[in-house]
Amino acid sequence: MRQNSIIPPVKSSPFPHVVVEDFLDEDTLDLVIDALAGLEYSFSESDLFSYWASVKLTDIDHPALNVLRKDLGDKIWRDEVANAFKVSKLSKIDMAAYVYGLGDFLLPHDDQVEDRVIAYSLHLTPDLEEEDGGSLDLFEDDKDGKSKLVKRVIPKFNSLNMFEVSATSWHQVSEILTDIQRLTLTGWYHV
Repeated sequence: MRQNSIIPPVKSSPFPHVVVEDFLDEDTLDLVIDALAGLEYSFSESDLFSYWASVKLTDIDHPALNVLRKDLGDKIWRDEVANAFKVSKLSKIDMAAYVYGLGDFLLPHDDQVEDRVIAYSLHLTPDLEEEDGGSLDLFEDDKDGKSKLVKRVIPKFNSLNMFEVSATSWHQVSEILTDIQRLTLTGWYHV
């Protein structure tokens, strides 16, 4: 179950985003990690990305994933997320798990697909350090339409990163530089 139900103030630069630390209680966290470890992952690679992805987890019936879907998708939490980001009501979520290993990456993109409003990523790798790579990098556009890296978020274990999806929400997962596995449960809130 959610341990931390309080969303700290949303930061606006370079685009609206927030990190909720200690999101899940220890028991739920352990169950979710065990459930994700038991999934099959498919390797996906192009010039824009390299990672291992699970199937969509929205419809998988598994006790730990059911609890997590409830924690992320219940109406009270969705309303809190919508209020924090000052967006209209959020109707549903989707989710999948991703594993990034040595050399894996996801180049800059904005997540604007279908009716996505808020992106989220629950980080499940303990002791990830800046030198390991795998940071969530946030970009800002300048007046000439060029983007520059302005913020690097090192994924902290059991933290939930969220940001508003828009034409300016350019972000990436930096290349993994050491022999670790960066595990995240990622998805979107939709209108």
